[in-house]
Parts: sequence; structure tokens; C-alpha cells
Amino acid sequence: MKAKKNLLFTFDYELFLGVKSGSVGKCMLDPTNRLLDLFSKHSVKHAIFFVDTTYLIRLQAEKSPACKKDFNLIADQLVNIVEGGHYVFPHIHPHWLDATYDAVSNQWSLADYSKYRFHNISQEMREDLFDQSVQMLHKVLSKSSVPFSINGYRAGGWSIQPFSDFKPLFIKHGIEHEFSVLKGFKNLSEAQYFNFENCPEKSFYKFEHDPCEMLQTGRFTEYVISSLKVSGRLHWLAKLWGKYLWKTGQRSVGDGTSLSIKDDTMRENTKSNKAASKREMISVELLTWVKLPYYKRFLKSEDYMQFISHPKMLSLHNLKCFENFIRYAARNFDIQTNFSQF
Repeated sequence: MKAKKNLLFTFDYELFLGVKSGSVGKCMLDPTNRLLDLFSKHSVKHAIFFVDTTYLIRLQAEKSPACKKDFNLIADQLVNIVEGGHYVFPHIHPHWLDATYDAVSNQWSLADYSKYRFHNISQEMREDLFDQSVQMLHKVLSKSSVPFSINGYRAGGWSIQPFSDFKPLFIKHGIEHEFSVLKGFKNLSEAQYFNFENCPEKSFYKFEHDPCEMLQTGRFTEYVISSLKVSGRLHWLAKLWGKYLWKTGQRSVGDGTSLSIKDDTMRENTKSNKAASKREMISVELLTWVKLPYYKRFLKSEDYMQFISHPKMLSLHNLKCFENFIRYAARNFDIQTNFSQF
């Protein structure tokens, strides 16, 4: 009898969040279609796509034929995702409210990051943005021929704390499942804040007031993002292999630029503590031939594994390694990918 494994494939479905957003085709549509084809080929269901809903809100507000076209293309793909047996949930980056649009390039600049963290906008704005986000997904997915439920969430930039910002909104909209915690990691800057150092030693658990405080009677469930221990040797090999991939043009398909902040108020440094400095999140875009044996070993030794990935960051090399991993998982284990069945 094969050992049972709980395996979650989650994706932040978004453009780049820096001064150049990149195009919808290369950052979202094309790589996501490749993922959907891969999942269909191997009969994988229940992948989770966390949609950058604030971007969709801005798209609809911008009076541009190109924006309307992008919105419709995204909406069609989201329907395809749900009809393919996967989940679509909200994922909010509030600094999209201050993004500027370039009609010539049909791209956006998100240089103003003062609203990056959900906590940094007013309570009224939080309520309005969350309401609009859930309503947006309901509207888009209403064209789906299969039933769907919007009951999960991942915070932008992992910034789910303080949970008091979210709790009343979760209750209002029936959000029961949370996917932001990356155990052992923290970032205590003003713009991006989270502290997951003291989370329970569990893969998923109930909570009520804070996603790092387990409570058996809690109404919410936290599903912890998995991380891999990276030795000095593995780090060196991965870096060397990464240089080879870069020089041979095997890079991510996305055409935007990531958030890059020069001052200390906003650095995406999730490894600010010593324990986390030797670990990295498990992710398709970090998966190479060098790391593939370590990912397989992780799945073999653990009963639970959650990927956090971004279509915009994927390369063809990543996808080949990911397909190899999926084959290995299906061949050797009894895989459960539906979080509601864990």
C-alpha cells in the first residue's frame, strides 16, 4: 500500500510588482496555460490560484481598450481554471491602488509601495477593497459551468498580521482557509510585516485570533507553506546551476521587473532570522535539476508539502523539473491534493 501524502500546489496569479509590471500574456496567461496543460496531462486537480484582485479592479477602472482586453482574457482563463477542477481565491496587494498605467506599453508601474501592506491602509479602505475583491471573483466565475466556493485567502507579501485586520472580513465573506504562513520566517519592516517564528509544529491547524496560535475550536484553518533546508553545498550547486541556466537563456517567461526597494523600510528579506537563513520556500520557480532530488526526498520523508509559486517566474526548465516531480509523486505515493480533504 502506498503511503498517503497531502500535496498542495499554490500559485500567486499576478504581474510583477515593481516599476515594470510586465505583460498579461507572458506573466500570467502563457505560463498558467502551461501549468494547466501539465496538470491535465497528469490528472492533477485542486491546484490553488490566488488572484491579485486589486489589479483586476484597476483594470476595470482604466478606460482603455487594451485594459478591457486584458481583463477579458484573464477572466476567461480564471473560468478555465475552475472548470479544470482547480480553486481560485483572492490575493490582495493594496499598492495597486497607487499604480500608474502607461497606455503606450500597456503596462503598469508600482513604484509607490506605501500601501504594500494591508495594514497600511485605513479600515474603511480595507473593508471596501476586500468586499470588491470577493465580489470581483464571484462576478468573473459566475460564467463557470461548475460550482465554486471562494473560501480561501493568501495575504499579499505574507502580511497576514495583525489578523484583526482580516478576521471580520473573513467572517463576513465566509473565508475559512488561510495560506500565508511560512514557518520560521519573518520580516518586521513597516511596509511588509510578518513574524512566523513561533508557529505550531504542524502542517495545518485551527486558529482564531492569530495564524501562529493554534486553537482547536478556532473557525479558521492555516495551511503552512513548506520550506526546504539548504546546506552550504546545495546553495553553491544551485547558484552555479542558476548561472548556467541564465547564460543559456533558460530564464523565466515573465517580462516584468520585481519590486526593488533601496531603503530599509521595505526589503523583501524573509530570511532576517538565523533559523530561516538556511531554508527557502518550496516553489516551482526555485526547482531545478540540482534541487529535484531534495524535493523528492522531502516528499518521501514528510506527509505534507505545500508549494508557493508564481507563474510569472517560471522557466521551461522549472516546468520540466516540476513534471518530473509530479510523475515521481504519483508513481510512489497516494496523493491527496484537495486541502478540504486533509
